[in-house]
Amino acid sequence: VIIPTRDRCRELELAVLSALGQIGVQLEVLIVDDGSMDATGQLVSRISDPRVRYLRRTVSEGVSAARNAGIAEARGRWIAFLDDDDVWAPTKLARQIEVMAASGRTWSYAGDVVVDRALNILAGGPPPPPDEVVRSLGRHNSVPAGASNIIVSADALAAAGPFDPGLSNHEDWDMWIRLARAGPPDWVCSPLVAISFHDHNASRDTAAMI
Repeated sequence: VIIPTRDRCRELELAVLSALGQIGVQLEVLIVDDGSMDATGQLVSRISDPRVRYLRRTVSEGVSAARNAGIAEARGRWIAFLDDDDVWAPTKLARQIEVMAASGRTWSYAGDVVVDRALNILAGGPPPPPDEVVRSLGRHNSVPAGASNIIVSADALAAAGPFDPGLSNHEDWDMWIRLARAGPPDWVCSPLVAISFHDHNASRDTAAMI
């Protein structure tokens, strides 16, 4: 699990706990600190779980570079991404891995809900099926909940290449297009991701939340 973060220590704690709370899987959590100036380092130092690794970058280079740094350090067969202000249901990883094991596909997503800072649900609905996601990728970022929703095999991710650090927005959309060229995703049609909606995540596709 790769969690890029910068100056969001309050939100980060809940994201990390939701990753460590996954059941039915063995995992490591790579927290990639992209030059935080807040108390992120102190927060991570209080986490005694040996599954957590902290990668501190002294200079901020953006979310793509942070994710790429995490990918380079990851040791698992599967790579999952979690934004520092989002949370997962406890069965998210296990259920997505289960459907991919059955289908032979190499990346997957689930459903999502939109929540506020207190985790009150603001919106939600069933995710689009994989064929619709792939068909729509040429027009918009059709993967619901963005990077926090995706699990991909390490081999498929290596074949697709790294996140593009030259993109300040839509770097995840660019990645999904490359992954889709090698084959469609699988899905779990259940709300397993909670994405937060607040003043500091203006990149969210708010139209998709209505």
